[in-house]
Parts: sequence; C-alpha cells; structure tokens
Amino acid sequence: MDRKMEERELIQRAQAGDMAAFENIVRTYEKQVYTLAMQVCRNSQDAEDITQEVFLVVYRKLDGFRFESAFYSWLYRIVMNTSFNMHRSRRDYEFLDSDENEDRQLAVAEDDSSLSADSESFQIKLKEALMQLPEKQRTVFVMKYSQQLKIKEIAAIVGIGEGTVKKYLFRASEKLRILLKPYKNQLLQG
Repeated sequence: MDRKMEERELIQRAQAGDMAAFENIVRTYEKQVYTLAMQVCRNSQDAEDITQEVFLVVYRKLDGFRFESAFYSWLYRIVMNTSFNMHRSRRDYEFLDSDENEDRQLAVAEDDSSLSADSESFQIKLKEALMQLPEKQRTVFVMKYSQQLKIKEIAAIVGIGEGTVKKYLFRASEKLRILLKPYKNQLLQG
C-alpha cells in the first residue's frame, strides 16, 4: 500500500472516531506544524501554542476534510490561519509597546557596524528583516524558501491565486534586498 493510501485510511479511521489514528496523525505532522509556526511567529512559546491549537482545530474539523486537496495542504492552511489569528489578536495590544518597538528597530537599523561576515550574524539579520515584512509576504516567502513548497502548493494552502503568490514573493524579495543591503555591502568590503 502506498503512502497516500495509508494516509487516506488513517484519516478515515480518525474521522470515524479512532483516537489511535488521530494520535498517529498528530505524531506524523507535529514537527512540521511546529516548524512552520516557528518560522511564521519566531517565538517558541507561540509556536507551541499554535501547534496545540492547530491540532484542536484539526480534531474538531477533521470530519469536514473531503480529500479534495492533499491533507498536507489542508493542515498547512489551518497552521497559517491559526498563526495569523494569533498575531492579529496580539497586534491589538501592540500599540502599548509601539515606542519601545520603534526604538529597537532603529537600534537594529543603525547598528550595522556590529555585523560580522559570519553565517550566524546573517541569519539574525535575515530573521529581523523577515519580521519587518507584511504577514502575507513573510508567509509566502517562508513557505517557498524555507519549507520549499511550490507556488501552486502555496496558493492552495494560503487560498490565493498563483499570480498573487508570485507578486508577494517578488515584493518580499525586493524589501529583503533593501533591508539586507548594508549587510551585503559590509560582506563585500570585509
């Protein structure tokens, strides 16, 4: 029996109320869900909360899964929606810390002299730059380059057209190029 058939059978058993089958689904996808949540929110506690919430949603909505798309795509859409919802609910309270956040962003932008040419430093700057992107641009960028999903898969997961995915990827790349330009210049000089 191939992997897709095994997965389909497992999902059908879980839909029929087989808790062992559902637990197997959780074990199979837990790490991938956590990894994606971590890449979107960049906070391990939030990623754990999102992971837990995602599997609660999956448990409640599994009966509604009709095998019209890949289970992986359906699950990732739940991860993205859960991540966005958590971010939106927290953003409502962000205005209290807005001055502190602006000061921190300015300090990061002005402190390019502290950069070294090592990979760890670049990863830190890349994460900071990613967090400055709008949510949807960051999401499709992470899904494309970190999760290595195809544009068609991203479009299905996020629920937007392939052209829109390409537009978000282009805009994200342009913004990252600008945000990381001081680092690139230092690498070339050093």
